[in-house]
Amino acid sequence: MQFKSEKKGNFSKKGQVTIYIMIAIVIVGVLIFLFYPRIKTLIKPAAPPVYLQDCLKEEVEETIKMVSSRGGSVEPVNAVMFNNEKVEYLCYTNQYYQTCKMQQPLLIQHIEREILENIKPKAKVCIDNLKEELRKRGYSVSETREEISVEIMPENIRVAVSGISFVSEERGERYEKFEINLKSRLYDLIMLTTSILNWETRYGDSDITSYMLYYPNVKVEKYKQGDGSKIYILTDKITEDSLTFATRSLSWPAGYGIGQTYKPVIV
Repeated sequence: MQFKSEKKGNFSKKGQVTIYIMIAIVIVGVLIFLFYPRIKTLIKPAAPPVYLQDCLKEEVEETIKMVSSRGGSVEPVNAVMFNNEKVEYLCYTNQYYQTCKMQQPLLIQHIEREILENIKPKAKVCIDNLKEELRKRGYSVSETREEISVEIMPENIRVAVSGISFVSEERGERYEKFEINLKSRLYDLIMLTTSILNWETRYGDSDITSYMLYYPNVKVEKYKQGDGSKIYILTDKITEDSLTFATRSLSWPAGYGIGQTYKPVIV
């Protein structure tokens, strides 16, 4: 009886060791999966376009989110507070009984400039670091007029760097065009915003239910504030990209019974 008990105890210990080994293998596998891109970079230096994208991508994404939540501006000037955030008026009048005037007639160009100006400092750091790294690797670096640009396109936001090239005769490599492309539906949301603003300038309001019937992939919310301001929130249902902006048009003084707060209409 004692012999069988010892044998059973040994078997139990071996089973525990086996389980621990399997757990360790799984943990190592997960760590390799998570950190493989960094490990690979250490083994083989990233190509210049990949390096720039890795260096700048997070800054671009954060800037897009910030600008989109504030009416298209990094630091809104003519704005209203909503959910503890300043939201820019894209159509505004401070008068009663009058329709608003466009504040940013070229909205898409304005948002491109705002994104560009906010990412420029980080972009320059990334480019300077890339130059230093490639010189160490033996690349020749030539510069003409270094430029950074941002373009909001259908389905995509592109950040491009031009006016600089890297050449390695030894490796037979030449890089002179650098682009970061991020999937985004911001272009479509800006186009829809422009349409809403046109209704605000002409009629003082817009029918958000009609927009959601025509654009079923977009959720349109409208919140009316006590001073006559309206907050619009447009959200792509698939990508969850969003754009928030404010208007003040055809407002009525307090006491006319028209100052109720809109509840959002969601389809």
